[in-house]
Amino acid sequence: MTKRVSLWEIARMFFIIGITGFGGGLAIIALIQDYCVNRKKWLSLEEFSHGVAFGQILSAFAVNCTLFVGYRLRGVKGALVAASAFLAPSVSIVIILSWLYFRYHRVPSLQSALHGVSPVVVALIVSAAWSMSKGRMKSAEPILLALAAAGLMMIFPKIPIILVLFAAVVYGLTKLQFTKGAVNEKA
Repeated sequence: MTKRVSLWEIARMFFIIGITGFGGGLAIIALIQDYCVNRKKWLSLEEFSHGVAFGQILSAFAVNCTLFVGYRLRGVKGALVAASAFLAPSVSIVIILSWLYFRYHRVPSLQSALHGVSPVVVALIVSAAWSMSKGRMKSAEPILLALAAAGLMMIFPKIPIILVLFAAVVYGLTKLQFTKGAVNEKA
């Protein structure tokens, strides 16, 4: 870093990234690297790599990386400005869309459009789940477990999802215990 970066510059850059950054965390990380390391030379590639590693510790790693870069440039104020500017476009869009929905949700044409979109949303979720599971479900057991969990949630729609997740954890730990026992007996 050659000179002190102003809070305004940080806000401007992260607002631009926030408004143009589509494609999820990795795409946004690439944008942050392009601006901060390649174009502005505010951070070295090594410093930025540390920020990305730090950002991956918790979820929302693009926001965490934004906080890291802002902090490295201007401390706590820089982190707050960077994160606020980065999140402002998406938060604004959500607020506007929410307002529009609550204002016009009784309009028949909007109800029809939302009704038509619902199956597509379900298809997108199923497609994402399918692509995430490719290569991970190498036997029938995880597929049956996934179908059982989905069936359970469809039969009992009011069951808390955390309870289903907890049951899966208990199942996995029980299976691990039996697998360890079988391995120890063979040894």
